[in-house]
Amino acid sequence: MKISAALFISFVLFSAVVLAVEKPLGMEEFTSVNELATAISSYFPTIQGDVTTVQQDMLTVAIGSNEGLKAGVTLTLWRAGREIPHPITGAVLGRTEAEEEIADAEVVEVGEHSSIVRIIKKQKDPKPGDTARLTPNKITLALIPLRPDRVDVVRELGDRLNKQGRFAVLESSKVAVFLKDRAQRDSALIKEMGITLGVEVIAAVDVYPSEGDKLLVTTRLFYADDARPVATVQVRLDLKSKTTEKKVTEILPFNAQLFDVADLEGNGTLHYVFSDGSRLHIFQRESSGWREEWSETQWVTSAEMQYINIDVADINGTGKPEIFVTAMRNEKVISYVMEFQDGSCHRIAEMPGFLRVVKFLGKGNVLIGQDYDPKSFYSGEPRQYIWSDGKYVAGREFRLPRGVDLYGFVVANMEKAHPLLVALNNDDQLMVYSNNNAIWKGEGKYLTPSLTVAKPLEGVDAAFRKSAAEQADKTGEATIFLNIKKFKIKGRILALDMNGNGKEDIFIPQNSSVTGLTDAEIVGLSWTGSRLEQRFSIKNINGIIMDFQVMQRQGVDPQFLVLMNIPGGWFKKDTTQVMSYTVK
Repeated sequence: MKISAALFISFVLFSAVVLAVEKPLGMEEFTSVNELATAISSYFPTIQGDVTTVQQDMLTVAIGSNEGLKAGVTLTLWRAGREIPHPITGAVLGRTEAEEEIADAEVVEVGEHSSIVRIIKKQKDPKPGDTARLTPNKITLALIPLRPDRVDVVRELGDRLNKQGRFAVLESSKVAVFLKDRAQRDSALIKEMGITLGVEVIAAVDVYPSEGDKLLVTTRLFYADDARPVATVQVRLDLKSKTTEKKVTEILPFNAQLFDVADLEGNGTLHYVFSDGSRLHIFQRESSGWREEWSETQWVTSAEMQYINIDVADINGTGKPEIFVTAMRNEKVISYVMEFQDGSCHRIAEMPGFLRVVKFLGKGNVLIGQDYDPKSFYSGEPRQYIWSDGKYVAGREFRLPRGVDLYGFVVANMEKAHPLLVALNNDDQLMVYSNNNAIWKGEGKYLTPSLTVAKPLEGVDAAFRKSAAEQADKTGEATIFLNIKKFKIKGRILALDMNGNGKEDIFIPQNSSVTGLTDAEIVGLSWTGSRLEQRFSIKNINGIIMDFQVMQRQGVDPQFLVLMNIPGGWFKKDTTQVMSYTVK
């Protein structure tokens, strides 16, 4: 990103004029650029609500802070076409035409459930029942760095805004070409920029050194069509406030897909439980490297057995954790429970369907299970399992919100009233639920590690596959099978009280969205009361995250253990390692 000193000076002069008429928001402390990107995105939530009252150019709309609305934002007012009633019943059969744009209105006062807006441009007079909306489409945005130093912060901000999915950030080279020969120093420049480059929002970013190694970052947001200020986001950025100590283990002798970690024998020694997809392995890590404690000796193919989930927890109250395994075996889902003792594992239970462990802060571990169905995959309501009379017994229902699978969610104490449920939806976006009602939906997507299993074929498809396989066995020739339907098992999300204040943060892996790139990270998000915002990340994890766990013991810094697949490229095989990140 190259912008001449003259251009920086012109924008410094211009920003000084803007600052005189704007009221900056309160100062916040951030530890990552992604948190700044999230703060900017918070001014442009995808929301809508009805106009409830009209008093000349002042309107009340049924949208408030609970939906993420903030003062300074512009809403567009729309009116639905005229209703066509049934001549006898009066039921609405349809409308005469598509929605009509009525006006633009600026939010001037925000309440919890409703807000006051002022008309700034109108084609028709608004009336109650009109819809106020902030566009759900991606917003085109241009970033203007106001100083020549720390342009890296502005560059990363653009990357983060793009990844969050709410904005389409204009390339910095196009911005530089536009600014090159323009000398004006007022709002006319912003308007011209909006028209010429087709951007809707302009963000002028100023980065100053602050005390210590911190940075003072001021981002002024403008609507490009009329150069009207939206808001000023001013933060103190401490990119070094949390440090991570990285350790890389030796390469595993197999390619692992899932893992968990626990003291299986209650003697203070950590055991790593791995799955390579079709077998289990238990290892200890010593100073000389990995030492195998036990492995399943039953050799099966991935077509016969595919592991779906591994959890380790003490549910039967022996003081030693059990290993809970769920797998697709010969086109049916089964779960079994194992105990490890004296270097050997033995099964203590097996049951049809899915199992997983849900962890509650202050309450311990809860085992839940759900039935399997070949068509829908998950069947019926999940149930909590308890240990009773020497066996695991299904008890009361563990109800999940509609659309939430048994995997890919976590229950977290993020506010005082009651725990909230955080889950990935089918579009890889985070959702937050309270009492099984959705209260927030994130904009960005999280490319978490996941597994894909094949649904069994039925009827004619199954008969065709069997016939084709039998023919291939007789002739020895390859044959073409039907496309097998796939089902995605969502990856792990964790909750952790990082600060010891009884309030948990959410941690989720983020793999690269670009094929061939292996720059992954662990993202930490905090609940503000109305949304999840990023507060922490472990960046530059070189590889593809397959699974992750976190170890937190009294008086010891939290330790993230990340199972990584390291691509070998053209001439080497892929390898698997565990990377350890201690957060200080």
